[in-house]
Amino acid sequence: MNEKQKEQRYEALERCRGFCKICGKPLSTGAGQYAHKIANKKMWREKYGSFFIDNTLNGEYVCSLKCNAKVDVGSSIGKHLEILAEILIGEYIKLYGSKGLAMLTDRLIDHYKEMGVSYGGNNSEDK
Repeated sequence: MNEKQKEQRYEALERCRGFCKICGKPLSTGAGQYAHKIANKKMWREKYGSFFIDNTLNGEYVCSLKCNAKVDVGSSIGKHLEILAEILIGEYIKLYGSKGLAMLTDRLIDHYKEMGVSYGGNNSEDK
């Protein structure tokens, strides 16, 4: 197991606080397994890259293969986008602190405006 894999598992175990993310069963010492939300498969790794597939937010700690299978979101591009967005939000916050989310939001709003798309904001200039 390399350092990145150790980090993934440690952070996932910290997030779940010793309980299976799916069924809530307590994870005994040494038990459990790391489950990728977007599977660690060649096709997804080629599509999204190692940054996303290996990101600690792309996985959970679970108690069994049965629960592992429930973590995997399969081929749902919509679910993939939700996970990718969660990872981007987390990375912006890591890099920029509490201002990170506002910075990402501003970038998205600017992008929508450039495309001529109404984003449903409440700013008076957008009405």
